[in-house]
Amino acid sequence: MTPGLSALGAGRTIALDGADLRVYEAGPVDGPPVVLLHGFLTNATTWRDVWPALAERHRVVLVDLPGCGGSPAPRAGGWTAGTAAGLLVSLFDALDLAAPAVVGSQMGGSLAAWLAALHPDRVSRLVVMAAGALGEGAANLGLYRALATPVLGPLVARLLPRGSFEQKWAAAHGPASTPDPDAVAAYHQQFATRGAVMARFALGVRLSYGESFDALAGPLDGLAVPTLLLFGAEDRLVPPSTGRRFAELIPGSRLVLLPGCGDFPQEEAPEAVAAAVAAFLAEAG
Repeated sequence: MTPGLSALGAGRTIALDGADLRVYEAGPVDGPPVVLLHGFLTNATTWRDVWPALAERHRVVLVDLPGCGGSPAPRAGGWTAGTAAGLLVSLFDALDLAAPAVVGSQMGGSLAAWLAALHPDRVSRLVVMAAGALGEGAANLGLYRALATPVLGPLVARLLPRGSFEQKWAAAHGPASTPDPDAVAAYHQQFATRGAVMARFALGVRLSYGESFDALAGPLDGLAVPTLLLFGAEDRLVPPSTGRRFAELIPGSRLVLLPGCGDFPQEEAPEAVAAAVAAFLAEAG
């Protein structure tokens, strides 16, 4: 079971073409559906303090992306943001979700944006949080490539000291934020055992953005899906300027900069995130 989700039970694994995905569900089965997507190096645990508020009214589906949490390593290779979006469409079909609201943070936010750009009819509402597909302050390609190397990657992941992992994790948070030590320990354990597997998927997705982060701009320009953009005002990895670029491309989108937050708004300010997302989803009626 993915650590931190005991209230949701063991979840279930959905067999799809190329990858199997573990999902956890909460809320009324006939409620308006909302799908939550996590970022690189995390899993569905990252939504632990957000999903309960959403589940009061919505059918909430939390997803472990390929190789993360309870999802096994993907069977297929050569992943891109486009093929990952196709995987999510297949998941929606398997769960009988015609057009759910999709909420994504970090890599999950970028994937949510790609999904909406390629399949706007399959996304009713979009929340993009701390997503780097249109620009990052600090490139992660070196880390991705090292971890994705067949021999070196597992060694790097296994040998990185927990203290170093914790320092890098804390540095990605806002100055007033203290990461949850239990969650960080679980993330480090996942990294040590599955970091290379996760990186191979993440690298393929990351390369889809283009060296200058311009590959998504065209498909996203003029997107008609109602969109909320949540970015940390103190995010050093994905700066507020990236959120502004999303806002420029998506007509009518709403950009909210969360004070004091870094790259993990859903963990640093879960109450504010849950309230903002719930209010945005309620606008759908």
